[in-house]
Amino acid sequence: MLRINTLSIMLVVAFGFSNCNNAKQSTPTEPVRAVQLIANEKSFPVVEKIEEIFITRLRERGNIEVSKSKNLPLKIVFKIEEGIGKEGFSITDGENGEVTITGNDERGLLYGVGKLLRISEYTSGGFKVGQWRGTSIPQKKIRGIYWATHFYNYYQNAPIEELERYVEDLGLWGYNNIKVWYDMHHFTSFSDAVAVSFRERIAAIMKSARAIGMGVAFTMIANEAYANDPEYWRAIPGAERGAVYPEDICPNKPGALEHALKLRGEFFDWCKQFNPEYITIWPYDPGGCASADCQPWGSNGFLKAARAVADLAGEKMPDTRIILSTWMFDSTEWSGLQQQLPDVNKWMDVLMVEKIPGAEKKHKGFFTNLPDTITAIGFPEISMYNSFPWGGFGANPFPGKLLQQWEEVKNLSEGGFPYSEGIFDDINKITYAQMYWDKNADIDQVLQEYIRYELGVAATDSVLKVIHTLEQNHHLRWWPGKLEGIKLTLDWFPSKNVKPQEDPGAEDAFQIAERTDASMLPWAKENWRWRILYIRAMLDAELKINGGTPTSKCYQGFYELLKLYHCNEKTDPVVKPPLSAADYKAMAAYE
Repeated sequence: MLRINTLSIMLVVAFGFSNCNNAKQSTPTEPVRAVQLIANEKSFPVVEKIEEIFITRLRERGNIEVSKSKNLPLKIVFKIEEGIGKEGFSITDGENGEVTITGNDERGLLYGVGKLLRISEYTSGGFKVGQWRGTSIPQKKIRGIYWATHFYNYYQNAPIEELERYVEDLGLWGYNNIKVWYDMHHFTSFSDAVAVSFRERIAAIMKSARAIGMGVAFTMIANEAYANDPEYWRAIPGAERGAVYPEDICPNKPGALEHALKLRGEFFDWCKQFNPEYITIWPYDPGGCASADCQPWGSNGFLKAARAVADLAGEKMPDTRIILSTWMFDSTEWSGLQQQLPDVNKWMDVLMVEKIPGAEKKHKGFFTNLPDTITAIGFPEISMYNSFPWGGFGANPFPGKLLQQWEEVKNLSEGGFPYSEGIFDDINKITYAQMYWDKNADIDQVLQEYIRYELGVAATDSVLKVIHTLEQNHHLRWWPGKLEGIKLTLDWFPSKNVKPQEDPGAEDAFQIAERTDASMLPWAKENWRWRILYIRAMLDAELKINGGTPTSKCYQGFYELLKLYHCNEKTDPVVKPPLSAADYKAMAAYE
């Protein structure tokens, strides 16, 4: 990332369109309608992009006119000046009505702009600048997000422009890295036309992150391979955990590891253009091999393959750091890894460990008993917890659960990469972004900033109540006769035959959502974040009233979610609304 010692860019924001004199002024506290941009003649691409994002967000939320010629009362100054602390920022008042955002570096400026946008209000009168002033420095150094680009979910199907916009949004909230997986088992080879197209998509994601100063990262399974690779190299089945794909190879079969490294080399030669900060090497879900030479996988075959991949990454991309994942390790594998840590730590930079919700007794995550030389991070799950299909009912906020999990590890972890399957977990993403920024963050305050900025609702308490009610009523759902016969990639249906629950407050939450919807500005009312929250509140209320079975109103909500998620005929049922084949025919008639 480009280092800038001192850079000053002024954005001037104003009431209406009248001129003013040069007398000293206080910062305006009323909504404004026009923005005048005064840019320093010396500028840089990342700063210019941050400036563009700021202007775009103001235009969208308040119909603000941008001017470069008028001297107007409220001035917002962008500065980059070292000394605050890495990736930190300050917001201060200056002379002549100035509000100054100073970033320690480019990322700090991005996060400061995000903070100012969030604390401000967006009304029918325009943009009302927020009053928070102070300095803020992130406490956790690795604040990443993992987009699971598979199952033909939102990340795999959405228009590139939407993905680029979403990268920017998450950057404004404090994330400093975005990670994806080049899932090889889908393709026949590196040159497979589908593989080429897929790499073009993830390249666009990477470029949008780099454009705003964020880092990028890639995950790879230690022993994954392409669909057309020789079967005699395949892993021995029987020891897998989580997702299982037969294309994985056994690193102890003659020639198999060398072939796997050839495949990694092709990928590293391609991805080094993005200067990735991290390569994460993965053991299970998918991954694994049951051969005697590989067992126990996590502390034996996996480490052999991971070491070879790490060495190759070091040759191809010397500045890239290695994250070693312990996802789904059992206690035997963990003990074996601990014994080898002095050697492993020579080629590993970060250790990824995390408890798996609902499975702590079987597969424990371990933050304790690690030497001080180990940087440990997590991989929290924010999409699938206690729901199925994932996102099938709209927004799935459970910030209280996430806070409970974070409290257990916040003094041990240096951050992490929450696992996301789509946009429905947006509130959960933001919860983790801010807990990584401030380990003791007030989550209700975070949610209020979210409601004010992302939803455009100044009176935040009512929508905050809706979010808490949705979390309280977050559970698996099932209705006989509607979901049977749906083919899943992994033949797995965890919600089958669960009973309806009480869902206290569901009707009240939806009434609040209806009243809020009726008074929202158009940009907020039509925003996907509000729509998925509104639909979830509606579904909870309708399903409760109808004894757990969908009404026609529910199906309209499901159809809208299909469009918002960009689902198509290839989208796996695990990541789209719970509809049968007959329901899809009804949807066609409905449209």
